[in-house]
Amino acid sequence: MYKMYLGIGLGEEGFILPILPEKIEFNESGNNKTYDIINLGEVNSINLPKLTEISFESFFPKYRAPYVGSKQLFEPSFYISKIREWREQNLKIRLIFIGSPLKVNDLFTIEDFKFYEQAGEVGDVYYSIDLKRYRPHFAKKVIIVSNDKTNIVKKTIGSRTVEKAKSKTHTVINGDTLFHIAKKYLGDGSRWKEIYNLNKDKLKNSEPIHPIYPGQILKLP
Repeated sequence: MYKMYLGIGLGEEGFILPILPEKIEFNESGNNKTYDIINLGEVNSINLPKLTEISFESFFPKYRAPYVGSKQLFEPSFYISKIREWREQNLKIRLIFIGSPLKVNDLFTIEDFKFYEQAGEVGDVYYSIDLKRYRPHFAKKVIIVSNDKTNIVKKTIGSRTVEKAKSKTHTVINGDTLFHIAKKYLGDGSRWKEIYNLNKDKLKNSEPIHPIYPGQILKLP
């Protein structure tokens, strides 16, 4: 079953899209350059492609209906306010797309977000969103030390702008249980409670075979 999740961090906050988009567009533009060389003509230089862009549109329904794909359904205003809040706080967004050959589980920035109400469908909020893949990077800081005879250049590495190494995690798929996850990663299903204790803030039910929601990101011991 197709599922799409939008959130931040390791799943501390987020939601499954209640209505799947009819179309998800991936754009992977090239970044090659061309030059004119005397007596040779045009040549091209191959560079790394630009950051992947993903865009889609759908709507947040006011009321539950058979086509709603998430177990939890919030007011449309909840989804809108969350996305706006993440943008205002300059947060990177985690997009998870499962159930398709085009699986995605990565960080993105929100480049554009539009929403509106449509006549005759009071309460439903339609939206479109454009995301761009986030590429971690860091800067180098150069310190120049001068003396009477020559200039000595010392290079030091500046503070990284990326997060610390992330702990081991598992993204829940349809049919997963704490018992099965513990058996897969820890070699013993009876150790499911170790996973539960690490994720109490996200898990309401402590039963080992109780199904968990697709799209959740669970920390592992």
